[in-house]
Amino acid sequence: MRTISVEVMSVIQSSITPVQREINIFHDTEVLVIVHRAKSRESGLVTTKLWCWRGKKCRYGEREEEKIGELARRYGTSAEPVSQQHEPSELVRVLGGQVAIRQGARAHWSSENTTMHVVRSSNSYTLIDEVDLNIKNLCSGYSYCVSILDNIYVWYGRGSVGGERTAALEYARGMAAKGTSVVELTEGENDADDEMFWMIVGDPDSYAKADYWKWRSTTVPPEPRCWAVDVANSDAPIRVVPIVSAETVLQKSVHIIDCSWEFFVLVGKDARAKRPDITLAINTANAMTNLLATSKPFLPTVHVLIIPTQLPLDMRHAFRDLDESTLNGGFIPDHMNILSTTEAIEHLRTSSWDKSTLKDHTMLPLGLDSSHVLLP
Repeated sequence: MRTISVEVMSVIQSSITPVQREINIFHDTEVLVIVHRAKSRESGLVTTKLWCWRGKKCRYGEREEEKIGELARRYGTSAEPVSQQHEPSELVRVLGGQVAIRQGARAHWSSENTTMHVVRSSNSYTLIDEVDLNIKNLCSGYSYCVSILDNIYVWYGRGSVGGERTAALEYARGMAAKGTSVVELTEGENDADDEMFWMIVGDPDSYAKADYWKWRSTTVPPEPRCWAVDVANSDAPIRVVPIVSAETVLQKSVHIIDCSWEFFVLVGKDARAKRPDITLAINTANAMTNLLATSKPFLPTVHVLIIPTQLPLDMRHAFRDLDESTLNGGFIPDHMNILSTTEAIEHLRTSSWDKSTLKDHTMLPLGLDSSHVLLP
């Protein structure tokens, strides 16, 4: 297919405004329509694809829906909905192979703002997300652009691949206003002594820097994979969950999550007593890691996480969109409820517990829920 045109339009209530420049930069307050017209090299037929992209903080109501439907009819097609941070590869490709998403309104965004952007590659495309300026959002696996006063820092995590580093530097230069300097820092090489960078970003001992990220620079892992486990479903006791996010993880279910370098058995807050499901999930995850061991530099570890729980920092960074608060039902607990597989199996095999271990119903032993605890 040969591209004829790509149009990006902002939709606010019943009005449409064409985006004239930086069409591959979206803002989380926007509703955008992207129209791609292409011609087949073989048949000469023209096809039209229309996406409706919605930012996490956009206003999307009846007027916007009606206007987008009207646009789709005008182009003789239907609108394909796209949520922020779930952009399909085809959409990224028609926008030049790179999409950046910024926080706040387009009209008010300025390169002079203090900002932090993470640059990652996926399926040979580049995805750039503005995140809150916080040390917890820094990870050894990726490249970052951090704008502070008259400086823009480009920080290369040790696991960041060449394409991400190039894209980060180009993005930083594109943001840089006149008089702004671009400073390149490489993790473990020349970043330790830059006091200004760490003073703004945070404690250099507190970011996600598991040793395994170093392997990413030579082998970019695939996107995390997820399976739901349900022994009661005899036809498909283990089924694929195609999109992994806090919204798709069901609290009544047990999930297996493959983050490539480590595996997690994630137990929903209403699934902690489902011993057969948890046991099958642990055994399956262990079998998966053994099968994958020959293609990895080390045997991936399997952890068991029980909701409510904080998420391991490096696990969060394996995903582009895994919201800790949403996963925990709107709040982030003050603890991490994590077990090794050995500890988890021991919990499941134990039939009696000391009263002291049953006081906190959010931290009950695995295999029990509040219905198993007799109230005094």
